[in-house]
Amino acid sequence: MRLTKQSVTLLYLSSCKIFANLLFLYGFFSFGYNDSRTSTPNDIPSIIWPNKNDSEPWRFDTRRLYHKSVNKVVLMVIDGIRYDFFTESEFNVYMPFSTDLIKQNQSCLFRTRVNAPTVTMPRIKALTTGTVPNFIDLVLNLDSSAVKQDSIIHQARAANKRVIFYGDETWLKLFPNSFVRHDGTTSFFISDYTEVDNNVTRHLENELKPTADWDIMILHYLGLDHIGHTGGPRSTLMPNKLSEMDNIIQRIVEYMDSEKSELPSVLIVCGDHGMRDNGGHGGSSIGEVMVPLFVYFKNKKCGGSINEEIMQTDFVPSISVIMGQPIPSSSTGKLINKILQFLSINEILFAYHYNTHQMFTNYVSKKGLLNKAFMDNYDHAVLYYYEWLKRETVSIKQAHRVISLYESAMNGMRNYIIASISKFDVFLIIVSIVLSIQVWLLLIDFDAVNIKFIKISRFVYLMLIRWAICVWLQCDSVLCEFTITFNLLASVIITMFIINLGSFDWSHSTFFRLEINDSDNNLFYVLPGTLIHVLSLFSSSYIEEEHQLLYHLWTGFSAIQVYKTFVMQSYTTTAKWVVSMILHRFCKNLNIIGNQWSGVYSLGDWFRESQNKIYLSTLMVIGLCSIFYACINIYLVAKNKKRFHILSKIIFVLYFWTLCSVYMYRVETKELPVPYGYNVLKLIFCLNSWTIAWYLLIGCHIFLVIKQSDRYNNKFNSAVCSMIILLMLRLSLLLRPHNILVPAVLVYTCKLLQFKSWNTLTITILHYWLSLMFFFYQGNSNSVGTLDIVPGYIGQTTYDPVVAGIHIFTHTYGFPMLVYLFLALDQKFSGLQKLCVLNVTQSCVYNFVILLFRNHLFIWSVFSPKLLYIVIFTSTTYIFSAITVILLTLCRTFTKKELEI
Repeated sequence: MRLTKQSVTLLYLSSCKIFANLLFLYGFFSFGYNDSRTSTPNDIPSIIWPNKNDSEPWRFDTRRLYHKSVNKVVLMVIDGIRYDFFTESEFNVYMPFSTDLIKQNQSCLFRTRVNAPTVTMPRIKALTTGTVPNFIDLVLNLDSSAVKQDSIIHQARAANKRVIFYGDETWLKLFPNSFVRHDGTTSFFISDYTEVDNNVTRHLENELKPTADWDIMILHYLGLDHIGHTGGPRSTLMPNKLSEMDNIIQRIVEYMDSEKSELPSVLIVCGDHGMRDNGGHGGSSIGEVMVPLFVYFKNKKCGGSINEEIMQTDFVPSISVIMGQPIPSSSTGKLINKILQFLSINEILFAYHYNTHQMFTNYVSKKGLLNKAFMDNYDHAVLYYYEWLKRETVSIKQAHRVISLYESAMNGMRNYIIASISKFDVFLIIVSIVLSIQVWLLLIDFDAVNIKFIKISRFVYLMLIRWAICVWLQCDSVLCEFTITFNLLASVIITMFIINLGSFDWSHSTFFRLEINDSDNNLFYVLPGTLIHVLSLFSSSYIEEEHQLLYHLWTGFSAIQVYKTFVMQSYTTTAKWVVSMILHRFCKNLNIIGNQWSGVYSLGDWFRESQNKIYLSTLMVIGLCSIFYACINIYLVAKNKKRFHILSKIIFVLYFWTLCSVYMYRVETKELPVPYGYNVLKLIFCLNSWTIAWYLLIGCHIFLVIKQSDRYNNKFNSAVCSMIILLMLRLSLLLRPHNILVPAVLVYTCKLLQFKSWNTLTITILHYWLSLMFFFYQGNSNSVGTLDIVPGYIGQTTYDPVVAGIHIFTHTYGFPMLVYLFLALDQKFSGLQKLCVLNVTQSCVYNFVILLFRNHLFIWSVFSPKLLYIVIFTSTTYIFSAITVILLTLCRTFTKKELEI
C-alpha cells in the first residue's frame, strides 16, 4: 500500500497553499504592533510656549487645572446593547427609569460608534486604552492575553486608586492583578442569560454601602448579549433583561444620590458592541457599531439625548480628565465636551490642550508630517490659547474658537495614527501571492508536474537576490530581518520556489488544451459563470451580496436543465429540477443576509416567533424525517445491498435515536413546544443518549467499511458514505431548528448531479457553487457578524475551547464538506484536483485584490472578513483533499492512470 505520484503531488501542493495563506495573513495583519509607552504625571504639560523667539512661556498650575473632579466612578458595560435600545419605543419602554433621566436632562446619552471587529476583547481594549485594535484581534478574541499598552486601569493603579470588577472574566485576563476585589464570569455559555448576570448583581449589596472603599467599580453584564445570540434583539426574553438592566441603573443612581461627598459620583453605562438583527456581532452593520454611552452625574443636569456622534475611544481621555489621571499614551480618543461641562472654562481649555499635546506626541512618534492643514490648526490653537491665558478678561467666544481648532487638529492626527497602525508587509504579501500562483499553475496542468530535487546553486542565487532586494529597496519586511528565525523562514520559501519552478514539465504540458465532451455543452455556461464570480471579488458591494450572484448562477443553470430535459421528453428529470429550484428558493428565504436586505423579515424569523412554534415543530419533524430517509438511502449505497442484516437494523435504530434526541434537545431549549409524554421522552432521548448513539454509529460504520470488498471501489464508497451520514447527524444537532430541512435539500441536489455524462470540470464547478450556496443558506455571510457561535456550546457543561471550536467549525463549514464528500464519491481523484484548482483560483485573485485595495475605505469592514473566510475555505478544502487522498490510498481506489509512477 503506497501513495501514487499524483497523490504525493497533491499533498505537497496542499501544504504549499496552506503555507502561502499563512504568509499572506502574517503580511497583511499587523501582528507585531504594540506601543509599550506609559504616560506619567510628568507628561501633563507644565508650560505653553508657542514662539520661543519673542515671548515668555506660560507656566501652568497643573494641580489647580488638572485634578480629580468626581468622587466615585461606576462603569457598567452591558454586552451587546444597541443604541436604539435607549431611543426606540419598542425597546426603551422596558427601561423607564433610564428613559426618564434622559428626557429630564438629568443624564446624557451619546450615540457612540465602535470600530470593527465588533467582538468583546478588542472592544474592551478600545474602552480602556483608547486605541483601535487590530482586526486580527477578532481571531485572538477566544484567547485573551494581558494588555501591554497603557490604559485607564494601569493609570488608576499607578495613582493608588482602588478598582473592583465583577463580570466577564475577559477583563481579568486582559488586566491581571489589577483589581482589589473581583469575581469573573465566563462569557462562553451562550444559553445562560440569568446566572451570568446574577453573579454580578449579587455583589452590589456589599459594594453599594456608605462604607464602600472603592474608587472605580466596573460591572460587565453578559446576559443581554447571550439572549441576542440565541434569539436576536427582538427575542421574547429581551424585555425582561432590559428591565433588569434598568433596575440596576436605578439602584446605582439611588446609591450615588445618597452619598455625602463634596464631589459628585458618575455612572457610565455603555456597550462594548451592538448586535445585528439576527443577534450576532463581529461585523460593521449599524446595529453592531452603534452603541449607547449613558452618563449620569449626581445632582447635575447633563443634556439628555445628544445628537453628536462620538467614537468609543473618546471615552478614554474624557474619563481620564475627570479622574485627574494621565491620559494613556497611545490613546486616539478626543474629549467629549458634554462630560467636561461641570469644569471651569480654564480647566476645560487646559484639558483640550493636554489631550491635543498627548495626541501630537503620538502623531510625531508615528512619523506624521508637520506640513498638514490640521497641523496648522494645532499651531493656531496653541497660539490663541497662549493669548487667551495672557488676557486679564475671559473671552468665552475666544475659548470656543480654541476648542474648535484643537478638535480639528485632533481629528486629523487621529486619522493618521489609526491608518499608521495597519502596516502591511508588502514584500511578504507579494512572495505569498507568487507562491500561490505557482501552486495554481501546477494544479491546473497537473499531469505535467514532475517533482525534482533542488539544486544548491539555485538556492544560493535566490538567497543572494533576497539580500539584494532588502538592501537596495530597504524593505521593512520580516524577510529582511536576518535573524535565525526569519532566515529559516526565507529558506523554506526559497526551497518551495525552486521545487515548484523545477517541477513543471513544459514538454508534457496540456495547459492550453481543454477537453470538452461533445454531449456536454454545460461548460459553456459554468465557465463564464465562474469567471463572473471571480471578477466580482473586485467589488465591495458584490462581496457583501455574493450569495445573490451564486443563487442566480445556479438558478440559471437549473432553468437550462429544465428546458433540456423537457425537450428530450424526460419529464421525470424535468420535475426533479423544478422541485430543486423550489427547494432552493425556500432555503434562500430561510435567512436573509447581506447589507442590501439587512433587517428584512425572513422565513426563519417567522418560524422563530413564539406563536409559530407549532409550525417550527412541523418543519423540524419533516426535516428530521428527511434526514432519516437520506441516511438510510446513503447507507444502502455504502452497504452495497449485501449482508449485515442485523447490523443494518441496529444502525437504523441508532439513526432514529439520534434524530429523536435532536428533537428533544430543542424542546429542552424551549425552541419547540412540549410533546405528549415529555417526561418519559426527555429521559430516553436526552443529549447524552445522542452522544452515545453517535459514537456507536462511528464504530458500526468503521466495521462496515472494513468488511467491504476492495472491488469496484466499494471500500472507498462505503467510507465516504459513512462520513456523509455521520456529518449529517452531527449537523442535525448543531443547526438552528428552522434550518433543519437544508441538509436534505443538499443531498437531493447532489443526487441530481451524480452519474451524469458531463465533463469532470463541469461537475466540479457545480459542486463548488453548491458548497458556497449552502454555506450562505444557513445564514452565514461574508461578514463576521453572522458567524453563529451558539452551536459551540451545545452539550458542554464546562467550557472547552477545543470542543467549542470544533462545533463552530463543523456548523459553519459542514455543508461545504458534505458537498465535497459527494463530489469525491462521484468523481474520485480527478474531482479533487479540479476542486483545488477552483479554490486556489479564487484565493489567488482575492489576494491580488487585497494587495491592490489595501488602502480602500472598506478594507477592514468588507475585504478583511472575506479574506478570513477565503483562507479558512481554501485551507479546509486542501485538508479535506489530503484526507481523501489518504482514504483513497488506504482503500486502494485508483484508476490505471493514477497508478503510473
